[in-house]
Amino acid sequence: MKFLNSEIFKCLLFVLMLVAFGSCTKNVSITRLMPAEINIPNQVQRLLIVDRTKPESQGVAIIEGLLTGEMPFEVKNAIDGTLASIHQDLNTSPRYEIVRASERLTGGLFSQTFPAPLNREMVRNLCMRYETDAVLTLEKFSSDFVITDKRITIKKKVGKDDNAKTIEVPGILVEGLASVQVGFRLYDPESGNILDQSDLSKTNLWSAEAETKAQAMLLLIEKAQATRYVGQMAGAAYARRIAPMYIDLNRTFYSKSKKYPSLEKGARFAEVNEWENAIQSWQGGLSLLGDDKTYGKLCYNISLGYEVLGDLLLAKDWAARAYTEFGFKAGRTYAKELEQRMMEDELLKEQLSTPSDQSLFTRIR
Repeated sequence: MKFLNSEIFKCLLFVLMLVAFGSCTKNVSITRLMPAEINIPNQVQRLLIVDRTKPESQGVAIIEGLLTGEMPFEVKNAIDGTLASIHQDLNTSPRYEIVRASERLTGGLFSQTFPAPLNREMVRNLCMRYETDAVLTLEKFSSDFVITDKRITIKKKVGKDDNAKTIEVPGILVEGLASVQVGFRLYDPESGNILDQSDLSKTNLWSAEAETKAQAMLLLIEKAQATRYVGQMAGAAYARRIAPMYIDLNRTFYSKSKKYPSLEKGARFAEVNEWENAIQSWQGGLSLLGDDKTYGKLCYNISLGYEVLGDLLLAKDWAARAYTEFGFKAGRTYAKELEQRMMEDELLKEQLSTPSDQSLFTRIR
């Protein structure tokens, strides 16, 4: 019995420590622009998006659809989702001005391989017609939706009011795995070269359960909706490849201290987005008598304040100080993150720099 009470006490103590730790920190979200995965020539300012998945023969496409389980109208819905996603995401980036072509070119519907590249003359004509600097094509697209099922035990509510209870009954779990394989190419009209070629695969799993398979199937997402969703995932992934995108960073700062009111006061300023006052309060705390752990927390918070204000160099200096002067290990980790972010920001400046010469469109006219 003593052993049991001892174990319960330890568990309660652990929970209280977690609660205490959680109450000593606050979170803040920082929106930042991440550089693209690859560099595209800065002369490419206006970008044309083209759907190149039109089947060579509608009849052949229907036959292929029957063989593969991919009907053309279902695939077209997923293709539209892919193109809409990449168009929308590229529009949120400051990198390009996006234009969507009205025509659909013959390409690789249902294909696992890329079709022959567009010739230079066609690329140049498209750029001239739409006044753009490069052509981004969706060149191949295939999708699938596989449904599996298995017997499970599910919970079911029976009875009403005071007599209501939950029982376990036999049931069916159905799972639908949607997948797409897409291929993008980015063409340079001046040279006719392919600036980028990317083959992407995306999947997502949905599930539903009920007493019968028929009931579970009614609850499961429809194939057309599922493949459109994973198509949108693929479009968003390629947008991140060629364009800087906004992301949210979650940061933590220290907010509670019974012995050091300057830590709490600064945290209150931070909570209402008054970061200059927060930094001033935390810096004031460093001039007071305290221990290394508290000094480390103050330096860490000051570092976060400067990151929020956009001064990454000062932020890194204060994070490093938290570790080098006061042995606060979180400061070392934070300093490394800030150093990485500074390198990414240098790359971002290069990707967003305005070209000194004229755009490709002007040069090919």
